[in-house]
Amino acid sequence: MEQEKSNMGAIVLAIIITAVIVVGSGVYLWQDKKSQSTSIQQVNQEQETRSLADCSKLGSSWTQFSNSGASLSFCYKNSWGNVKLKETEIDPTAKVGTVYYISFSDNKPYPLISYSTLNFHKLGDGDVGPIIDWEALDFSKSETELAYLFQDENAVTQKLTVKGKQVLKVNRDFVEPLSQERITPVDYFIPNVVINGTTYNLHIIGLSEQETDLNKLLESMVF
Repeated sequence: MEQEKSNMGAIVLAIIITAVIVVGSGVYLWQDKKSQSTSIQQVNQEQETRSLADCSKLGSSWTQFSNSGASLSFCYKNSWGNVKLKETEIDPTAKVGTVYYISFSDNKPYPLISYSTLNFHKLGDGDVGPIIDWEALDFSKSETELAYLFQDENAVTQKLTVKGKQVLKVNRDFVEPLSQERITPVDYFIPNVVINGTTYNLHIIGLSEQETDLNKLLESMVF
């Protein structure tokens, strides 16, 4: 009789242990599945909430640029070709910070879009200096005063505000020292733009004959 009670107790204990294991495993799998579902939902929400440039009003000759590697979107002309986004190839030992370039396959070298970290600069002596001293770009100054940032270039400056961002538009007219060629570029300087959580200085440069299209590109930009 005692032996039967002992066997019965062992059986009951085994059943209880098995039940605990099964229930525990089920809870773990449910929590894991719930966690995965939450992660997927968060990714989908981020994709849904990310704003992209609206090119519908510009017509069929315009295309939207968006890239999973950059939280930057804008509209550009189909005739400019394919868009290429790449980081500078300057040797890491020859620079501080970094700069990214967005170019167009059928329109070289312009238009060209670049965005650089706030601390970006080349080390050592260079033949060509930066187009602008970003630290000297003070929007509290008049357009006439800001034109002095581009000495000997017959610069005409215009302060703009596009989607809450301050922009300095500059029309330059000068003779390139080496080639002695007359150059009339149009530039757009946009400081403190946040892309992928990092603050950059953004620069757009193109030819004077591209100005109308570059104005549209600028107005379409979403960061």
